Amino acid sequence: MTDGPTELSVRSESVQRLYSLYLEDHFRVNRRYQRKLVWTVEEKQRLIDSLAKDLPIPLFLVAEGASGDSSYELIDGMQRLDAIFSFLENDFAYNGHYFDLDALADTKLRHDVGELEQHHPKLERADSVALANYSVALSVFRATSSPSVDEVFRRINSGGRRLSRQALRQAGTTSTLADLVRVISSRIRGDTSPGDLVPLRAMGKLSISNRDLDYGVQVDDIFWVKEGILRREDVRESYDEQVVLDLLADCLVDPLPNTGSRLRDEYYSYTELGDDDEATEAATQINIAIDTYGREQLEADFFRVYDEIRSALRQRDLRFSGLIGLTGGGRAPRYFHVVFMAIYDLIHSNRMRVKDYPLLAARLEGMAQGPLQIPGGGGDWRKDAKRQSIDAVKGVLREAFEDAPEGEDLGRYGRASLLETLLGNAIVEQQSFDCKQGFLALHDEREFDEQSFIKICRTLTAMANAGPGQVGYIAIGIADDAEDADRVNELDGVRALTYRGFFIVGVEREASLASQSLNDYWASLVQKLKNALPEEVRSSVASESRFVNYNSLAVALLKVEGGQKPVFFQGDLWIREGSDTVRVEQERYHEVFARFPAPTAGG
Repeated sequence: MTDGPTELSVRSESVQRLYSLYLEDHFRVNRRYQRKLVWTVEEKQRLIDSLAKDLPIPLFLVAEGASGDSSYELIDGMQRLDAIFSFLENDFAYNGHYFDLDALADTKLRHDVGELEQHHPKLERADSVALANYSVALSVFRATSSPSVDEVFRRINSGGRRLSRQALRQAGTTSTLADLVRVISSRIRGDTSPGDLVPLRAMGKLSISNRDLDYGVQVDDIFWVKEGILRREDVRESYDEQVVLDLLADCLVDPLPNTGSRLRDEYYSYTELGDDDEATEAATQINIAIDTYGREQLEADFFRVYDEIRSALRQRDLRFSGLIGLTGGGRAPRYFHVVFMAIYDLIHSNRMRVKDYPLLAARLEGMAQGPLQIPGGGGDWRKDAKRQSIDAVKGVLREAFEDAPEGEDLGRYGRASLLETLLGNAIVEQQSFDCKQGFLALHDEREFDEQSFIKICRTLTAMANAGPGQVGYIAIGIADDAEDADRVNELDGVRALTYRGFFIVGVEREASLASQSLNDYWASLVQKLKNALPEEVRSSVASESRFVNYNSLAVALLKVEGGQKPVFFQGDLWIREGSDTVRVEQERYHEVFARFPAPTAGG
């Protein structure tokens, strides 16, 4: 049995006191089990209605000390707290009226400095003050360990069907499989974060939102919903994670297993009571299979297939369900599963690569009316029927593939999803990511921008100064804002592609202006970087940087990794503070040096 929490206490706190803690980032969300915000604006408004009418709401449960600092780890109440704070910040209206920002000291200050905008019409001042003074019950316990927090979360959410079965499997499960499912699913949805612990204040950027909330990830833009594979409510209930689980199981287990609820439970050693610490044989075997395969390699291979499917879908103005010939909306998870596994087998088992994306799309067209037959009736998906469908689809798709040359690194393909992950992470944490539209100035003369080039070099060294093994990226070919994107379109005739507020313009336009091939242009730039960068980072940048083909636009990713000591650039020490690159004053050098291990005797 897992050790339980101790020192449980319940205290009354006002909304305004909780908001102050929120602004100071004392509320943290552990994304191992609290993955996404999914409340609609209507659900948020119902909660505000309870506060406005002075009706009781459930207590908030937090763990103190679980993160090793003074923060509170949210266990129960994340959606409700987010709803309250987003109302205070004028993200939505209640009964057509917005919170009066001047009714609360913290919101007034943020309004005065331009961080918040007052929307109209406003609630009466007295009503806003009363809402800010509403008292809620905050239940706090000091956790003996991180697993004890996981166990409390699972037990709280195991009753009343508050979470889907897949969400309960994930909650409190620390296995390699559970973590891999979580990370891959988050990357596909677009609500990824750099680490597991995220301030509640950043979670709004990661929420699964509807069209009435102008922030977060729009549910209709998520791959599963956009392509007609799952419905909006399926994503909110974590069925996308179940699809990912089923795919990973088939990538790892040979021969193919059956697909069904019982085996999914066994992979997680999941029971209804959640009090059995013994791993099942299936859980042990699949986690060993991940270790044998290599977690990073498995993740890369998964996204290679995912990106190839998206490249094929871009050839037609149809979503996946329509392309394969399904009508009437609904869901298509098993159809997608078969297509994914057929392409996975062709690439990773047969060592082939796509040679013709339009042909691949043509072979997928109408497939649900032909070889892609899925048995009806629900229930378990028998392995023999699944294998028959996968092999039939492989036979139809093979014409769009060719044998990969001997020794070719298949992992260098399919990097578009990596770029999306980096952009998603940058929304929450910008310290290890930056982007530039290109190396040429956006003036009529289009000369090489030496000043911008030097800034890029500074930023790369600043990222390396985050500490040993810390990784940073600069994406070249992404405009800073809409104004620069419009200027690129005016000068170079390239219309930006947008993703989560970023404007992707590519760099091949600059190669054309230089009358060079893309590879030659990039080789000359890498050589220029090697000549300018300090020796400690130049090899890292030169060997790890690469192109990403993003919807036919080439984005260059410069990657740098911190070494065993700080790096100076042109005599100065640079670090990242948020999205800024700043020069370190000499009296603060010790703070940067403290990030690196002290040299050993004789070292």
